Amino acid sequence: MRIAVVGAGPSGLVTAAVLTQFGHEVTVLEKAPDLGGVWSSTRRYPDVSTQDDRVSYAFSDVPMPADFPLHPTGNHVRAYLEHYADVKGVRDRVRLGATVERAVPAGDGWSVQVRDAQGVSLLDVDWLVLANGVFSTPHVPDWPGRDVFDATGGQVVEPTQLGDGAVLAGRDVVVVGWGKTACDVAVAASRTARSTTVVARAVRWKVPKRIAGSLTFRHLLLTRLGEHLMAPERTTRFQTLLATVDAPVRRAVLWSLAQRIARRTGARGVGLLPDTPLPYADSLVTDGFFEAVRSGRITVRRERSITALGAGDVQLSDGSRVPADVVVAATGFDQDLSPLDASVRERLLDADGVMALHRRILPADVPRLAFAGWGNTYRSPLSAEVGAVWLAGHLAGVVPAPRRDEVQRTGHRFHLTHRQAAAHRQQQVPSGSFAVLDQMLDDLGLPLPAAVRRGQWTTPLTPASYAYLVPALRARMGAVTERASVTAH
Repeated sequence: MRIAVVGAGPSGLVTAAVLTQFGHEVTVLEKAPDLGGVWSSTRRYPDVSTQDDRVSYAFSDVPMPADFPLHPTGNHVRAYLEHYADVKGVRDRVRLGATVERAVPAGDGWSVQVRDAQGVSLLDVDWLVLANGVFSTPHVPDWPGRDVFDATGGQVVEPTQLGDGAVLAGRDVVVVGWGKTACDVAVAASRTARSTTVVARAVRWKVPKRIAGSLTFRHLLLTRLGEHLMAPERTTRFQTLLATVDAPVRRAVLWSLAQRIARRTGARGVGLLPDTPLPYADSLVTDGFFEAVRSGRITVRRERSITALGAGDVQLSDGSRVPADVVVAATGFDQDLSPLDASVRERLLDADGVMALHRRILPADVPRLAFAGWGNTYRSPLSAEVGAVWLAGHLAGVVPAPRRDEVQRTGHRFHLTHRQAAAHRQQQVPSGSFAVLDQMLDDLGLPLPAAVRRGQWTTPLTPASYAYLVPALRARMGAVTERASVTAH
């Protein structure tokens, strides 16, 4: 089939690589001038790096180089993705500087309007895959007083616009948010800014890269046991029973872990111990963050939010004011469906503006449309790769299309904006889990070997464990074709 993939980040590239191996004619449309998606050179801030380590942030059959840092920088990740595109032979399938202006269903496929340096052209395809990511459109709150702030020389910037961070030097910087990006930016600002203040609506746990001894963040976030401790699955009766029976043990273990993390980070000593229990973990600790708070180079105003911008300052929810020349809105992302025609967007969203996707890939009411990489997970390249294999199986008829009621009842729900998620008191984007991968493998009839699955309870996940999927699915499809040929004769 002819397939257009929108986005040349990790999800778009692996989708193109996998579908190409199954004989499909794939074109990747990327509006940036280079590969990388969120790792593009056009979207960076000082010291940007992965939360994942180089082992887990990789595809199954092309590992990151062993001489990369444990947590690769943006430049390292971009170099890795370019290497992956070359190894898989998909670089020539990527059209850089190509913006999808409109995608409309046409016959049994899609008509895609693309603008690039040569002008506007139409691309007719059988399937459309949106791999523009859940981190595509930075969310910037509409703060009152923005016009006054701008007129008096203030700047509101997104983290991805910071580049080398020169705009922060010698200025009063306010960083809004508590995630990894917010703390990364705060540490970078603290080196050159006149003052650095972090305004955090909620302070959650920061997990250090090393918790105690040989126990690392990978054991907590990338093992089945760690996942069960932090957020046990309750999708079956057995899982619900297990989560109920072992709840006292989990609470005791998490309490002990919280004490170790508090000592390791020094959060209690600087008044940043979260009010919530450990399962409410936000991200990894940024190197040097708590040290900068301890030294006074970073001030944290916790349980506060900005209520207005002013002439050279910001007003907080407690009525206080903080000097500000630059406000960095590290406030997350909204999801972008703008490439799709308005009529398609209406069919994707329910009355509350929520989108449901089967296996985070297929919508209920829009045929020949798929999503790639739409999830929030510490194993995002691998999750996108398994999703691409699942989609290849669906295109081949190995994985049947879900019923509409099934998608509406059990599909993963996406709130496209922060406001929607807050109104529903739900996650904006569903988080990743081993269960998500397991479901897709079960649909394909290609579950993990039992020994591998048992090992994942205590040994952190490695993408290489999933390298069997493409060869196994191709072998199965080849056997089906051979049997059909024999039957026909």
